[in-house]
Amino acid sequence: MHGTNLQRAVRLHPAEVRAWLYAEVAKLCRDIDANKTLTTDEQLQFTCRAIIEDHPTIKVEEVRVVFDMIRMGKFGKLFERLKTAEILDSLRRYEGEVRTEILETNAYEAKSSTVFRDALKAFKLDAHIDSVDTTPQTGGGEGLGKRLKKRIG
Repeated sequence: MHGTNLQRAVRLHPAEVRAWLYAEVAKLCRDIDANKTLTTDEQLQFTCRAIIEDHPTIKVEEVRVVFDMIRMGKFGKLFERLKTAEILDSLRRYEGEVRTEILETNAYEAKSSTVFRDALKAFKLDAHIDSVDTTPQTGGGEGLGKRLKKRIG
């Protein structure tokens, strides 16, 4: 997963990130058109602060994904209510259901990649061993160990 998490983004560009998040939350409330929703500036600001405090590791790009998922109804029906609690609950569900699976897949792929690299290194070492002349030499020449060391470097 690539991108910048909210905590780092706020630290680097606090005004811009807060303004962007405020606009995204306001757009979400407008698009959902629920009877009970965030209507005042104070409510919107509180929601933005809560998102940043409760989900500092979520990526900025993921916030937009979660809001799109809310618009599509992926987190269930909202029953004409979209307040801070529902938005935070959707972010929690995203982190628990979707994001966890993505992180586990990335970790598995990274581990598999490491195992593959280790196997490849062992194979290359085996290839060097196979190419070394293992027949015993007589008469004070180099032994197998020295020949192998020269060959591998």
